[in-house]
Amino acid sequence: MTDERSDTASLSPWWRHAAILVMIFGFSTLSFVTVQTYDNAPPIPARVVDEAGGTIFTHDDVLRGQEVFFKYGLMEHGSLWGHGAYLGPDYSAEYLHRLAEIARDTLARQRYGTPHASLERGPALEIAEQVRGTLKTNRYRRDAQGVALPTVGATGR
Repeated sequence: MTDERSDTASLSPWWRHAAILVMIFGFSTLSFVTVQTYDNAPPIPARVVDEAGGTIFTHDDVLRGQEVFFKYGLMEHGSLWGHGAYLGPDYSAEYLHRLAEIARDTLARQRYGTPHASLERGPALEIAEQVRGTLKTNRYRRDAQGVALPTVGATGR
């Protein structure tokens, strides 16, 4: 028994103080980051409408989608927006890449009757720049009822 007391007595009492301070600082930081995560969460609008005023999807649709995501443990199968489980592809990057390819091809076929890959350099750059502007334009607006409205007259730039 005297051996145990001599071992603990040889430790400085500042170790206990340091450990307590580290725990207080760590849990305070964790609490602050948690509050910030919820305060800065992306908005979920009450409804999202198209140009004609028709409902595309609602707040409840988003919440049901989140329930499916959690029910099937889809966070274990890839990364969304660059975070999450790293067991699969980043679906957001894959989606945005495919969206840009489809938009370029669609626009090229409308204007020139040929896929984007078949265009000359000048028209291909023009189409690519227009698609880039269209995809990067933030069209989110929120009315007083929390409805996400399309931007009327958006030029894509």
